[in-house]
Amino acid sequence: MKLRLTKQLNKSDLTIIPLFAKKQPAEEFKVLGLQDFTGKANETHVVYSENLGRMMLLGLGENKNFNPASLRTAIQTAVSASKKFKTSSLQILLRDLRELQSPDAVEIISFAAVFASYSFNYYKQEKEKINLENIYLAVPRITKAMEKAIARGSMVASAANKARDLANHPANIATPAHLAQHAKLIADKYRLKLKVLDAKDIKKENMGLLLGVSRGSDEPPKFIVIEYLPKKSSNQNPIVLIGKGLTFDSGGISIKPAERMEEMKYDMCGGATVLGIIEAAAQLKLKTSLVGLIPSAENLLSGRATKPGDILTSMSGKTVEIINTDAEGRLILADAITYAKKHYQPKLILDYATLTGAIIIALGDELTGAFGNSEKYNQQLTKAAKATGEKLWLMPLPNEYQDQLKSQIADLKNTGDKGLGGAITASLFLLSFVDKTPWIHFDIAGTAWTVKSRPHMPAGASGWGVYHGIKFLENL
Repeated sequence: MKLRLTKQLNKSDLTIIPLFAKKQPAEEFKVLGLQDFTGKANETHVVYSENLGRMMLLGLGENKNFNPASLRTAIQTAVSASKKFKTSSLQILLRDLRELQSPDAVEIISFAAVFASYSFNYYKQEKEKINLENIYLAVPRITKAMEKAIARGSMVASAANKARDLANHPANIATPAHLAQHAKLIADKYRLKLKVLDAKDIKKENMGLLLGVSRGSDEPPKFIVIEYLPKKSSNQNPIVLIGKGLTFDSGGISIKPAERMEEMKYDMCGGATVLGIIEAAAQLKLKTSLVGLIPSAENLLSGRATKPGDILTSMSGKTVEIINTDAEGRLILADAITYAKKHYQPKLILDYATLTGAIIIALGDELTGAFGNSEKYNQQLTKAAKATGEKLWLMPLPNEYQDQLKSQIADLKNTGDKGLGGAITASLFLLSFVDKTPWIHFDIAGTAWTVKSRPHMPAGASGWGVYHGIKFLENL
């Protein structure tokens, strides 16, 4: 699929005309049926004209409420709705609204258009056919900044869609070995350095927490290391991205309820996000050195599985009493954090994990919880969130809650008190291994996937964090 800027209106299968509430389209597009259209946010209304054929009026809501998030949602809604017409080409009319002509607006429109064209059909005998080949953005004049923006938006969206693909595959396909193979494809394509540690290598690194989580499965664990190190920044300490790669989480001995357990194939969405960011960074030739670490395993039951009450020894040497085997994500992340500190001395660690159900209770399914130990990055976090429409909320890390993790027989427990700030105590557990290294933890349990389709987003993986992560890294 190709995105192009154009000054001329094309005879496309569909023309999308974004409009603010209570605003009329340009005189040349006035058509019968306009009285049925109010322009409220994400409203779509299809009409026909002699010169352009099928047209879709797209509501942007009131101008005063317009922002990148509302623009992204509106464009995704319109492009998603266009699929039922089986269009091979569409154009989005930007020339009549100045708010849509800035490079930033062009970038997010490009991202939204490619993102919304996504479909996951691998396992259906009758596959949904995607006919869309060309998208034109009609603007009054074309600038180099706009050309860069349309390329950037489409590249990042493509990387996010690949992350969605990776996460949407079922757990019998998307095993730790499958994640490693996907990382190899990225490394080979962009000439990146890749190292995949198997069980023996993991044992040599003394990652007792990762090994403990994987013990109940016949599927061997993998620890994926992928490096993006541009020559100009090769002397810099890298930023390390850590992604939780639990390809299926039954809860282990502390087994989850059967209802909706099938969704636990998405417990590796953090790992998919990290690979998406690395791929997008390589495409965009980002100047920042990045290292992606993905501890990957299955958390299942067997006679070998770790039990509640067991004590595991982490790579750092700290011992952990296992209270609940379903609190496994923090365990594998803790070993990854120690590995990052030992081998890379990172200037910043970002970790992405579907870590706790507690964050969904706190923030719902629209906001990612962000926890960090360095105030200087908070402003950049919120700036990137506003620019990309990927929403987050800065969460606290009160020292008082650390007492919940004290164990009588080990250095730490892997859970705090039931029902009391579970997302916070999980983050404090990670902080125990981070120490003073600058670090930000994204709990994406509520935002990594959606169960029900929405007008702007089908059910399944959302790719949350790929766009935000790239924007955050660029803003540093």
